Amino acid sequence: MPKPLFSIALALGLTAAGTAQAQDAASAMVANPSTDAYRLTERGFDDAYGFNDTARAVIHLFYAKWKTGKKIMQYAGVPVPVVSVVGKHYNPDPRTYNVAPNYSSYYYDPWVAPVAFSLLGVSAFGFGKATKWNRRQLYAAIRTYRATRRLPAFVTPQLLALHLAAITGGLAGPGR
Repeated sequence: MPKPLFSIALALGLTAAGTAQAQDAASAMVANPSTDAYRLTERGFDDAYGFNDTARAVIHLFYAKWKTGKKIMQYAGVPVPVVSVVGKHYNPDPRTYNVAPNYSSYYYDPWVAPVAFSLLGVSAFGFGKATKWNRRQLYAAIRTYRATRRLPAFVTPQLLALHLAAITGGLAGPGR
């Protein structure tokens, strides 16, 4: 066999082997998996359970939403201690004729509580988003899609279109 034909045959064989492996892993999905089945990276999910373009688009969608929720949760809670420190003031100590602060008596500015609670609310929103789009939910969605060819109701075509277009190289999108 000439060298170019051998390399093409080898590439096709390796591609088919990867697809067959993904088909086997996707068909072995169980209702109550061990945590190892869904504690994978995005690439690991793609390799193990991405049996067609829609499944890969769902995987990318879930990971994008999960990562966004994690970032919101992490970065919205960071300024809360800073806000607390900036807005904290000590009362004057009467024993020193109000010259030195009394470190056992303090008060907060009136803006501290609304700002801190709103930041914590945004962080809670990120936690909810990360929980809704987590890897366990992704595993269940891919398992359901594999069995019934139906996606969960919260995975709308509008959400999936961008990720599907990225997977297929821009060929699939709204109105095509």
